[in-house]
This record gives sequence, C-alpha cells and structure tokens, in this order.
Amino acid sequence: MEPLDTDMDYQRRPSSRRSRLGMLFLFPIIGILIVVGFAAAGLFQIDISGMVNWLMGFMLLLFALLVIFLFWGMAPGSRKS
Repeated sequence: MEPLDTDMDYQRRPSSRRSRLGMLFLFPIIGILIVVGFAAAGLFQIDISGMVNWLMGFMLLLFALLVIFLFWGMAPGSRKS
C-alpha cells in the first residue's frame, strides 16, 4: 500500500475583502432573471397574480441577504500573520 499524499496544505486561507464582495454579483444576476421572467410573462401573457405573495417574500429575503452580505463583505480582515 502506498502512503497518502500529505503535501497538501489543509490550512484555511483567510478570505480577502475582494473575494467576499465578489459574492454580491449574485444579486444582479437574480435581479436580471426576475426582470426576464416579468418580460416573458408580459410577452406571453402569463398570469402571475398567484405568485405575487411568494415573489414579495423572496424579494424581502434577498434584501435581507444583501444587507448581511454587505456587512460580511465590508468587514475588516484579521491582522494575524
């Protein structure tokens, strides 16, 4: 039996502000998908009145996640070396 490769570094690397703020690109993508969905509903005359409550709850959830991600992304990094 061969020994396992233990040369890999399993230390957790601290995340930088840039990589944390990169997570915020999810929100414009989700917004574009919502606008495309509204455009498709208008173009093909799909009744979305039953989805209004769900969609408003989803948008409130997205707003709360945006605030949380902004605080997390703008947090100062640890200065430990």
